[in-house]
Amino acid sequence: MKIAKITLAVLASFVMTAVTLAGELTVTGNAKATYSTRGSDSTTAASHGGKGIGIANEFTLSASGETDNGIAWNYAQDIDGATVQDDASLTLTIADFGTIGIMVSEGGISSKYGWNTAVYAPGSDYGWAGGSTKHDGGSAGAGYTYGDDIGGWNNIQYHTPAGILPFGIGAKVAFAPSTGSGENASSDATGAAATAEDGDGAVQYQINAAPIDGLSVTASYFEKKKPQSTRKVKYESGGASAKYSMGPVTVGYGKFYVQPSYLKEGTDIVKDYTNTALGIAFNVNENFSVSYTSEKSEANKMTAVLAATAADTRSTVETKINAIQAAYTMGGMTISVADKSIDNLDYTAAKDGSETVVAISLAF
Repeated sequence: MKIAKITLAVLASFVMTAVTLAGELTVTGNAKATYSTRGSDSTTAASHGGKGIGIANEFTLSASGETDNGIAWNYAQDIDGATVQDDASLTLTIADFGTIGIMVSEGGISSKYGWNTAVYAPGSDYGWAGGSTKHDGGSAGAGYTYGDDIGGWNNIQYHTPAGILPFGIGAKVAFAPSTGSGENASSDATGAAATAEDGDGAVQYQINAAPIDGLSVTASYFEKKKPQSTRKVKYESGGASAKYSMGPVTVGYGKFYVQPSYLKEGTDIVKDYTNTALGIAFNVNENFSVSYTSEKSEANKMTAVLAATAADTRSTVETKINAIQAAYTMGGMTISVADKSIDNLDYTAAKDGSETVVAISLAF
C-alpha cells in the first residue's frame, strides 16, 4: 500500500506541473508465419497435435512525446487477433528521477528469461510445454512453470533512472492492487474479485546490473499478498539469471524457484518447483546464428496429512526441455528452425514429446 501511495503522489506531481505536447503514433509488430510438427513415442502417450500452419495476429500501436518541462511519455496498446485492445502501458520518465508506469496486463519484470540465448525462443516459451498454467492449489498443471509475473495483472511500477548507480545497477518495483481479472480494462474500469489462491494484491521487485562489458545480471522476487484462507501457504517465486557475450559466443545460466499457494494438506501437492536453465549461442556470421538451450523444472510433490498417526509422503518429477535452433536474417526477414525434445511433459513421468517449428518473420 505504501508503494502505491508514493507512486500515485509522484505521478500526480508530474501531471500537475506538465503541459503535454503532441506525440507521434506508430504501428509496430511482425508478420510471422509458422509450420510446426509434433511427435511422441513415449510409453505414456502424449497428444501428437498433428501438423499446423499459423500466422501471428497481434500488433502494437505506440505513441510518444515530451511535455514542456522535459517529461518524456510513452503509450502502447496491443491489438490481438480478435481486433480488441489487449495489453497496454503508459509511462512518464524524468531523466534524474526515473520512470513511473501504469500497466494493464503488461510490464512483467521477472528475471526468469534473463539467461536466454535462444535464437528463436526459449523452449518453455512456445508450442508444446509453453504457456504454463498458474499451478495454484499446489497442483502440477500442464506446461512448464516459471511462476506468475506482475505483468499478468494491472499494476503500477517505478524504475530507477539509467546510469545513476555504479556497475549499471538498476531497480524496478511493481504493485498490483488486485489480482482479479483486468484484461482489456479501459479508463474508469472497476476491479474484479481475486480467487482464494491469488489473495489480495501482489508485489514484485527486480534488480539488474551490467558490471562489465558483455555481462548482464538480473534477479527478481514476486509474492501474492494475504491468501484468502489461513490454511493456505502464500504464493512466492524468484531467482536470478546471468548472460555473458564475448565475440560471437553468448552463454547464459539461470536458477528460479516457485512456491505455489496450497492447502497444508491434500493429495499430490506440489510444494515447490526448482528450475535450472543454461544456454549457448554462436553467431556464425552477421546473418546466421545457432543456439542450444536446456531447461529443467523439478516439481517436489508431497501428500500432506494432519493426523499425527499418518506420515507425509514425498516424490519428485523433473520436466526437461532441450532445444536446438538456427536463424538466418536477410534484411528485415528472419527464417528460423527450432527443434526441441521434452521429457516428462506436464510433470508426468514417461510422458515425452518432440516438436519442430519452421518460422518466417518480417518485422515492421
